[in-house]
Amino acid sequence: MTTPVAPELLPLIIVCDWIPPEFGAVGQYQLAEAQRAAAAGRKVTLIGLGRASERSFENCGEGELTVVRIARATPNKKNLLERAFWALSANFALIAAMGKATRGKGACEIKVTGSPPFLSYLVLLRAMFIRSHRITYRITDFYPETAIASGKAHWLKPLARVFHALRRRADRIEALSDCQKVRLVESGVDLSRVAIVRDGSPVTFSSRTIPAERPFEAKDIVLLYSGNLGVAHDWRTFAEAYRLHVHTGSNRVRLWLNATGTGVAPLKAFCDAHKLPVHHTQPAPVEALAGVLLAADAHLILLGDSFWGYVIPSKIYGCVASGRPCLYVGPEESDLHVLVSVDGRHHSIRSNDVSGVERVLASLEQSRAITVS
Repeated sequence: MTTPVAPELLPLIIVCDWIPPEFGAVGQYQLAEAQRAAAAGRKVTLIGLGRASERSFENCGEGELTVVRIARATPNKKNLLERAFWALSANFALIAAMGKATRGKGACEIKVTGSPPFLSYLVLLRAMFIRSHRITYRITDFYPETAIASGKAHWLKPLARVFHALRRRADRIEALSDCQKVRLVESGVDLSRVAIVRDGSPVTFSSRTIPAERPFEAKDIVLLYSGNLGVAHDWRTFAEAYRLHVHTGSNRVRLWLNATGTGVAPLKAFCDAHKLPVHHTQPAPVEALAGVLLAADAHLILLGDSFWGYVIPSKIYGCVASGRPCLYVGPEESDLHVLVSVDGRHHSIRSNDVSGVERVLASLEQSRAITVS
């Protein structure tokens, strides 16, 4: 009789979307996870997307790491139909590469994330016919829940039970937070299959970390929004509070958007229309991120009310680790509220509480004085 191999010793195949140097928080974390697993002695293959198709291999201690990038252009996120076709094409390309990576390996662990949309369900469906593969579902984003919450895909509601049934077929589900665990239970997942594995900060800080150049004057208080600004990140409450701060308040805070996503253009348009100071740059690569986070006097974190438990902006960990005050505007049910509430430097304000956000903006001058001293 063949002795079963412990899960932590099985060959590991990780499938996600964009792998560094391309921007994507999921890919950043999965590359780090692949490197750790290989250093611990596992044979790891990381499969994702990039600007060009390429394959690399390296020995990592007792383990091995193979990185496979599949060439893809970025999707048009403003057009739902175009994005759906892009996701379908990307998903089948990733699954084909995954099939090639698993060929001849026998038993192995496949870890799939929630990105690109619906990739995880195709992998789980495939696993119904290939029983030797252990499936770990790292649920970075919930689909179809996030699409439904955005108000753009109500037609998916009748199919939600089908997706939930497929989700429950995973051997193990890694949730990023307690609020995600709550959402999983709501969809019928057995708690015994759920483990909370938080992301943590993708960068480290030390006395040798050099802050990046600030885009405003030295006397200004720079409030940084870094990373993805998409449909899940409700910027409207902050924007109105920022308008009041500039026009009727102390007018010391300046907004720096080191960001990408569908919310960048409308937020920047709001600022321009109301003559509010704003500076936009593309997201910093991970090797420069620590310097960018340290260059700010405070960090802005946003989440729409309907997205709690479905989306956990991983930026929270790097922002908190930077030692700068954080302003979170979003629902109390999210773990983001818990993470910022344990430290008096940070602020947690509910959506639509414009006066609350305005008070925090006014208080950042004092927070900066404490940080500098």
